[in-house]
Amino acid sequence: MVIDCGPSSTTLSNKVGFLKPVSPLSTADDESNDGASSHIPGPILFQTDYTYVCIVPPGPKIIQFQFYPPSLGSTNESKALFTISAGKYTLLKTSASSCSIGSQGQIQHAIREFYINVDDGRLNVTFTPSSTPGAYAFVNKIKVVPVPTSLYVRGNDEDPLQIRLLGHNPNDQQLYILNNSRALETMYRVNIGGPFISPDLDGSEMMRTWSTDKSYMSINEEVDTDILQSKIKIKYSAEVPAYTAPVKVYTTTRASYVNGGNTSWSFPLDPGFYYLIRLHFCEINKKIKLGERVFKVYINYQTAEGHADVFEWSNGAGFPVHRDYVVDYASGHSNSTQNLVVAIEGINSELDDHQGILNGLEIFKISDKNNNLAGAHPFGFEVDQYRNIPTLTATLFRRIIVTLLAILLGVMVLTVVFHFIRFRLGRTWVKQSFLPWHYSSDQYYCQKFSLTEMKSATNNFCQAFQIGSGGFGNVYKGYIGGGVYTVDTVAIKRANPTSKQGLHEFQTEITMLSKLRHRHLVSLIGYCKEDKEMILVYDYMAQGTLRDHLYGNPRKPPLPWKLRVKICIGAARGLHYLHTGANEKIIHRDVKSSNILLDRNLVAKVSDFGLSKVGPNPNMMSSDTAHSSNDDTPHVSTAVKGSFGYLDPEYYRRQKLTEKSDVYSFGVVLFEVVCARPAVMSIVQNGEPEHVNLSEWALQHYNPGQGGKAIDQILDPSLQGKINPESLKTFTDIARQCLRDRGSERPTMGDVLWKLELALQQQERDDQVENTRTGTSFPMEGTWQTRPGLL
Repeated sequence: MVIDCGPSSTTLSNKVGFLKPVSPLSTADDESNDGASSHIPGPILFQTDYTYVCIVPPGPKIIQFQFYPPSLGSTNESKALFTISAGKYTLLKTSASSCSIGSQGQIQHAIREFYINVDDGRLNVTFTPSSTPGAYAFVNKIKVVPVPTSLYVRGNDEDPLQIRLLGHNPNDQQLYILNNSRALETMYRVNIGGPFISPDLDGSEMMRTWSTDKSYMSINEEVDTDILQSKIKIKYSAEVPAYTAPVKVYTTTRASYVNGGNTSWSFPLDPGFYYLIRLHFCEINKKIKLGERVFKVYINYQTAEGHADVFEWSNGAGFPVHRDYVVDYASGHSNSTQNLVVAIEGINSELDDHQGILNGLEIFKISDKNNNLAGAHPFGFEVDQYRNIPTLTATLFRRIIVTLLAILLGVMVLTVVFHFIRFRLGRTWVKQSFLPWHYSSDQYYCQKFSLTEMKSATNNFCQAFQIGSGGFGNVYKGYIGGGVYTVDTVAIKRANPTSKQGLHEFQTEITMLSKLRHRHLVSLIGYCKEDKEMILVYDYMAQGTLRDHLYGNPRKPPLPWKLRVKICIGAARGLHYLHTGANEKIIHRDVKSSNILLDRNLVAKVSDFGLSKVGPNPNMMSSDTAHSSNDDTPHVSTAVKGSFGYLDPEYYRRQKLTEKSDVYSFGVVLFEVVCARPAVMSIVQNGEPEHVNLSEWALQHYNPGQGGKAIDQILDPSLQGKINPESLKTFTDIARQCLRDRGSERPTMGDVLWKLELALQQQERDDQVENTRTGTSFPMEGTWQTRPGLL
């Protein structure tokens, strides 16, 4: 729908008008090559409030306004003081300093574009002149265009879009919740490295304009960087439909420096708002393979992507993909214009073909909590004045990073002190006095949540939020804390009333984890016990379970050998701490690959302590702790509990629990890692299907007398030929020892940990020798890159 006054001006004095529908492309011809109109429609002037009523189907819409200076002899440009609103949203508000868009040195032509959701099929666009005497409003053209659902914003409170939030502590993985209650204003839409794209070439009925990126780069960067072009066929998908961005965006790109520096773009923005940043990528080099073009993406000097691999994201060349982020300019910023800097830096940049790339970029202002989008620059920015910003060379960039890190460290210290005081004085923390446990002298604390908070965090336990299930009940991804705009991601485990695990396991989990803090144990944040509900809240483990990465999820790529060993080392450290490092020896009693979780950096953490037991203390023997007449090993006499395939056979026979039962279960996990097979397998033997334990099956194939050749027969095929034989032998030797029938003959977790670290060293030495032989100066590990700090 379009309102176009035509070549002459019009003054409207009545209160209401109607936008009439026209062909969506019928106005495309009047757009020139620079986005301005070849025929300039005269302005429509409003001296009183005026509302356009647009009857449209419900759903998202783009509202576009075109402004030219009202060049009327008797019109004073400084009196163009007005506000434009659409429904409940304030879109634009002029002031004395912003209204003279046609003055010398100012913007000669402005197109402002807004994205809002229409709920009831009626869109009211209102022009309101200021109360200043002689004030008026004006516009030259209005367009209302339908937008595909979920292009930029999705759903409502029941189905929010969760986007990573930048601009805070980079160690806090905060999310911004964006749904259809928010309106957007298009600030920039840029075809990086490519030509100007006029509305008629946008390839969709939205008729968007894509500018070139030259105005947003420093002049020397524009000259020094490479522009890559390709005729590769762009293959759109259900995740990235054809209307996401035109083909011309994805077939051209600007690449980062080859010499180790970075390429950056700068965009002036109004302070006081959050901004949605969408980056478009597409691998256009058919020769590039997985893991070859790896680069970093920075937004405002904060790492947005530390290991960007477009090929991995999109599963091949020619497949577009985009990444969304939200940047906070609403708090902690001055009232002056802020520059948002986007930069890419190649990791393998010594190779010409492996530079970092960026194809396109879109920046949107997000309406605030008062439904306001009006900023200090209602007609946009004259961006050319920002072109001479200094290039961020690698050296300068590092200096900036060091300075920012020093400032950030100080802020983090103050934040920790603030939250400590806040939590001690303002949050509901309660002592768990109702839990029967042996801790008598020590205090243990845990946050208590209300059932209302838990329902809010999971959208009333919506099935879409469910990420798993277990013996205790369902597990949900939830969002808590963080204030109005930000949230913390957590895992919420809700007890199933029909589950065999009940109050005792619930109490045990809280008591155990509220006392334990270790890098390789999942942290318990809090709990809820209300209206017969039993709910536990943990840190969210973004990479899921070890089981999923081995055989539980075919969509996940196989883990390389070194990373598998590192994950096992992390889990072993967690179990070793339980057995020896805590105030009392703790036996986990349910060690399995699905209870070893991985955070976003693939650091292993042991979870699920519902079946755990305090182990025997030789100095304090309880009523259920004893010595066997035939075995001097202290143990706990208890009913047998655990998981099929992982259960210690000695514990099953004698009902006497020791820490060596955890060692046995961990041995099964080690063979899962080697074989990528479940603890209980289905095989065909003599033409009949059978269920066999992995532990028995693996030991049948293990024969040290054959120099380890037999174990190759059951090795995960993805690891064949990629493991140092000594490393594999050390690993499988200790796994076999863990599975010895008698607990007294099994190694301790400390022994297991030592052997696993040895296996890792053997593999790393072999890799170093191979890299020296081939002249390789950087590691390439399949689809995964080793993360720092994993050990």
